[in-house]
Amino acid sequence: MRPSGRLRALLLGGDVVVAPGVWDGLSARLVARAGFPAVYATGGGIARSMGYPDLGLLSLSEIASRVANIVEHAEVPVIADADTGYGNALNTQRAVREFERAGVAALHLEPAAEAGPSKDAGDRENARVTP
Repeated sequence: MRPSGRLRALLLGGDVVVAPGVWDGLSARLVARAGFPAVYATGGGIARSMGYPDLGLLSLSEIASRVANIVEHAEVPVIADADTGYGNALNTQRAVREFERAGVAALHLEPAAEAGPSKDAGDRENARVTP
């Protein structure tokens, strides 16, 4: 079964699906072995694990490469943070294809207009979160 199908089955199962945040292959493997049914590839965690703040400094290629490594080692469905799509609509299309190629089960996008130049996120003081 494809990763997206595995995640869909989990979501339709009626239970809450807890997907802890991971940032590399080892953290993904540890979370999966701890019994969690899915993992969340966190963009902020990936950035910080590479020594950068979560300010959109990493490229699509850098993130997609790390996400592919997470998928390889997770053994459970991976939900990925695709940031704001890495640019305009065409960049977002490419980002979705790259994340699909990496093998993610699902991804989410932050609304670029809401993110602004400071990349407001829900884990920051004075953040604006769009429901």
